[in-house]
Amino acid sequence: MRNKKECCGCTACFHICPINCIVMKEDEEGFLYPNIDKAKCIHCNKCKEVCPNRNIENRNTRTQTFVGYYKDDEVRKQSSSGGIFSAIAEWILQQKGVVFGAAFDENFEVHHIAVETKEELIKLRGSKYVQSRLENTFLEAKEYLEKKRKVLFTGTACQIAGLKNYLSAEYENLYTVDVLCHGAPSPKIWRMYLDDKKEQYQASINKVEFRNKDDGWKNYFISIAFSNMERFYTHYYKDKFTRMFLDNLDLRPSCYSCVFKEIPRISDVTIGDSWGVENYMPDMDDDKGTSVILVHSSNGEKIFREIRKKLIVSEVGLDVAVSPTADSRKSVTMHPNRNKYLEGVKRGENFDVLYEYVKKSFLQRAVGYVQYFINNLRMK
Repeated sequence: MRNKKECCGCTACFHICPINCIVMKEDEEGFLYPNIDKAKCIHCNKCKEVCPNRNIENRNTRTQTFVGYYKDDEVRKQSSSGGIFSAIAEWILQQKGVVFGAAFDENFEVHHIAVETKEELIKLRGSKYVQSRLENTFLEAKEYLEKKRKVLFTGTACQIAGLKNYLSAEYENLYTVDVLCHGAPSPKIWRMYLDDKKEQYQASINKVEFRNKDDGWKNYFISIAFSNMERFYTHYYKDKFTRMFLDNLDLRPSCYSCVFKEIPRISDVTIGDSWGVENYMPDMDDDKGTSVILVHSSNGEKIFREIRKKLIVSEVGLDVAVSPTADSRKSVTMHPNRNKYLEGVKRGENFDVLYEYVKKSFLQRAVGYVQYFINNLRMK
């Protein structure tokens, strides 16, 4: 790998290699990168041709924008925003289809899995702010598609781009949904954070919720339930892992120069939080979670037609629902202490020490404010 900023970790190259000479290996931050056995490589260049960072084609040319939520309050409560993923997934399953998405394993690391029943959808609900390991899901999805089963594949925009490049063909029975993404934080930092919490509470972890809604959707809390019946529960911006994530300290290098956030997206539908809906459409805000729904393709329109009767939904302008300055529409700015933090990771510093790199000096804050002001002027 010449430059880590050029790799989003989508696994398309791993899956396409005809002689299996590519393996995905962790770097010092826990991100997976392709490693090529040069002794085996036949120089077919398929890995380069399939790479979405090198070859991204935005096949969609239009976007319709909606805000809404699922009428099923229980499902909506279990969801990060308005429950739109569940509405789509349930329709796919009703057609005897298969749904791929991110799930926690027994150690609360994040992997993509396939589910085929409505009962299993709970595994895929809720945000997981860690880059999901895709394993062999591209290959599995292709096998289901070849069997003429409907497939819903959900993930980040770069994962959807990788899947489509790997498939290199259009499938009418493939439906893709990406999420409005800030960036992908370090899996290693996530493991360190969990270990820190287990030591603090002297217990194993039973449940993790990145977006607990007990105190409302807009004011969401991080919740971790332990085997000794205790619970860690704090506002998201007081949580150390979330601060490192939202302050852009521990993101995958490619997230700082992301080429997948342009709208229209390559997916059929994009979903995410409808932040600010109380300002432009207050009747759609009951603080239980409202979603942005971006429909980009004919398959996206088909999905939306099928689920619309299950939703409370209204059409809205794109720039109203998702500001052009939002991090979900542009690359995030690297934290000024990112390099110092990375050196700390390499030195083996513990989680609390690494968290200290979140804090900025007065000069760093001043420069940030000026840059923010300049960027806002450019957008006007």
